[in-house]
Formats: sequence, structure tokens, C-alpha cells
Amino acid sequence: MLKFIDKYYEKITWSIILLGLILLFVANDYLSLVLFLYLLIRALKSRDSIRKTLRTTPLSTMVIYAVGMIVLIIALVFIMLYSGDFIKKYNIPVFLQYIYIAVVLVGSMFLYTWLMDFLIKKWNKKRVSK
Repeated sequence: MLKFIDKYYEKITWSIILLGLILLFVANDYLSLVLFLYLLIRALKSRDSIRKTLRTTPLSTMVIYAVGMIVLIIALVFIMLYSGDFIKKYNIPVFLQYIYIAVVLVGSMFLYTWLMDFLIKKWNKKRVSK
């Protein structure tokens, strides 16, 4: 199965993206399933680099990343819940909702990456100075 995914990765990826675009306008309920499938295929394709990164990353750094991800998810839940009420109240069109979600997700990924780099550098300075 993994050899099949490695061989036809490009075709599978483009098929999933096309399916996601079709479902975006036809059946929004199944969009999360397609997104999960896309992320699963990407993870399977990158499995060697993921394995290497997990082996070379110290446990303390992984804990910092995990706690940061949990905090990010909690913050995004609150942002989406409160902004969802606003969107529902003013009947914002669907395409603007997707643009809003994309902006929030890209912004949160940028903030998470910057903040984690900052915290890891600070943690490493603290460990080296001891």
C-alpha cells in the first residue's frame, strides 16, 4: 500500500484536491473527511522525515511543541466559536467564511511557528547557561 502511495502520490493528491473543491460547493459535510484523507496521504508520503525528526528531537522540545499545540487548539476553538456567532448573526456569504477561516488558520500557523521558535531558543539558552 505504501509503495502504491509513493508511486501515485501526485495523482492521488490532485484527485483529493479536486474532490475537495467539488465537495466545497456540493456537500460541505464531507469536507472534513477529504481534508483528513489529504493530511493522511501527506503524512504517509513524509513518513521518513517525520520518523527522523521524532528521533532527533529532544523530549523537552517535543513537550514544548505539544503544549503549544494544545494552547493553539484551545485558542482557535474560542476564536471560531465567537466569530461563528458573528457570521451567523450577519449572514456572511459562504465564500467569505472560507476566506476568513483560511486567514485565521494561516495566521495561527505563523504565530505558532514564530512563538515555538522563540520558546525553543529561550529554553536552549537557559539550558546552556546552567
